[in-house]
Parts: sequence; C-alpha cells; structure tokens
Amino acid sequence: MENKRLYEMMVLTDPNVDESKINMVFDRLKDLGAKSGAEFVSLENWGKKKLAYEIKDLREGVYYLINLNSDPAAIAKLEAFLRIQNPVLRFLVIRRDDLLKAKKEKVA
Repeated sequence: MENKRLYEMMVLTDPNVDESKINMVFDRLKDLGAKSGAEFVSLENWGKKKLAYEIKDLREGVYYLINLNSDPAAIAKLEAFLRIQNPVLRFLVIRRDDLLKAKKEKVA
C-alpha cells in the first residue's frame, strides 16, 4: 500500500563549499529519492544567512528548502544520506499534514 505524505526538508550547508559541489549533493539526493519512491516537488535556495550559533567554526550558512511527497521509509534513507555529506551542516525534516489539509479544503 502506498502511503505518501507531504514533507518539508530544510538543509543548511557550508557557505565556503563551491555551489557545484552542493548541486551534486542535491542531484544525488534526488536520484536516491526517485529510487526510493520520493517525489521532489520543489527546491528553493534561501541564500546565505547568519547562524544563531557557530557550527564547525562557521557563523553563516546557506539554507535550502525542499518540499517532497514520500513515504516514511524513503525519508529515512534520505536522512541517512544527508548525515554523511560533508557540505551539509544540519538538516531537519518535518511532515506537513497541515498543507495537505489546506489543499483539500480549497478543493471542497
């Protein structure tokens, strides 16, 4: 049974890493997601922002927001992949059922 849900993923990357290397990480993430059954809806670059506290001696980071439809098993694989990537400083994945309910209410 297919149990896809809407997820939002925020990824914080090292601002000193070349953007082409960051794009390679996201391309590999999309490939892994496609193989696992995740559908990427959008990827937004929010740009470089000041961090609330230092992470690995860095005071700034580049934020990326990713929206995707996926089942929980695929999310676990994506998180495991992000955990071992050097340019990724932090990431957070949340389930966005509230957005799904809002879309259904607009249709009704």
